[in-house]
Amino acid sequence: MKLENKNILLILHYGSLGGAERQALGLGKYLEEEKGCNVDLLLMHSGFQTKEFSEFVKQSKIRNVFYFGEPYLYLPKKFTFKNIKRIRWNFNYINKLRKGLKPYNYSIIIPYLNHTSKLAYFLYKVLPSVKFTFWHQLGLDIIKKDWIEDIVRKGIPCVIGNAPNCFEIFKKDLPISEDKFHLLPQNITLEKKDVDSELIKRKHNIPKNAVVVGMIAHYRQDKYFDLLFDAFHNIEKKTSNKAHLILLGNKKNDQSSLAIYDKLKSRVKECKLEGKVTILSNVEVEDVLGVLDVSVLMSQIEGMPNSVMEYMLYGLPAIVSNHPGCKQLLLNSEYLIPNDILVLESKLKKLIDDKEERINEGNRNADRIKEFSVSSYVQNLEKIISKYL
Repeated sequence: MKLENKNILLILHYGSLGGAERQALGLGKYLEEEKGCNVDLLLMHSGFQTKEFSEFVKQSKIRNVFYFGEPYLYLPKKFTFKNIKRIRWNFNYINKLRKGLKPYNYSIIIPYLNHTSKLAYFLYKVLPSVKFTFWHQLGLDIIKKDWIEDIVRKGIPCVIGNAPNCFEIFKKDLPISEDKFHLLPQNITLEKKDVDSELIKRKHNIPKNAVVVGMIAHYRQDKYFDLLFDAFHNIEKKTSNKAHLILLGNKKNDQSSLAIYDKLKSRVKECKLEGKVTILSNVEVEDVLGVLDVSVLMSQIEGMPNSVMEYMLYGLPAIVSNHPGCKQLLLNSEYLIPNDILVLESKLKKLIDDKEERINEGNRNADRIKEFSVSSYVQNLEKIISKYL
């Protein structure tokens, strides 16, 4: 099935511009501009949109953005009076969406992450025009182990993951026939932008001649900002070059994000690293990418991380936790490492001290990322859809 001149619905949790959101909106833009599709967006959990998200939506030419109020999609495995109420609450929520979305005649629903995938399945069942949807498993996510998930896993056409470890959750907690599993690596959604690096350095008090190390990720517990902070603190005086560290996330995502941001800011003062470490929030990702010399992503788990793809697009050497999705990107790079502070210190020091190594590794990454285009992603998605229609 070709994704041309179709009405397509994307489903996201809410309007914050993380990796899944960039993937969704980048795909929407391509389908609008190159495939003649009408693409709408459903925000499931909140109608809130950050400024950068709403601007990305406009750039993506998304036709409509919907939010139908607080969702209810949960049915624990209990025989209780409250569960009878929960059945009604689930039905009312799905019916409200059915009435609101039916006039748009969607043929394909593309969800991002687990909870939206479960909603996509029920919309697939209640909207007559919808021909296909799937469970979209992307890295770390929540499993409820309730009856809703049992219903969906038995009826969903297929599961698409962006890295091999995405299927572990199904083998363990939600057994599904293996012929329903499909591996589809993500695509790069960012367009490389030239920035005035000297101006940005002055703005954030980064020394002009410093080798700039950076990590771009959500301020979440599964992203190991502290590991990088500690490694940088341990080696910055031992390197032959002056070094500076930038950490970028969005402190406004939730209270947990704000707490992590505040803790990192406090650590800078406690360790007397003012002028050597910069903690940022709500700054354009292109501005940070444009001043980095070395990029890092240390984390508990990943699908196929957008930030690593963006590092590669900008021709940066990347020190990355050796998760399966990261291996798809960086192959046999020596900078795929365990979450070990001594190994991280060694790789950081090597790249900070050796400009030629930074250039060579960055060039390899820039060449490799060319394989992960949105057009290739769509072609492979069409092949998967065609197996079920």
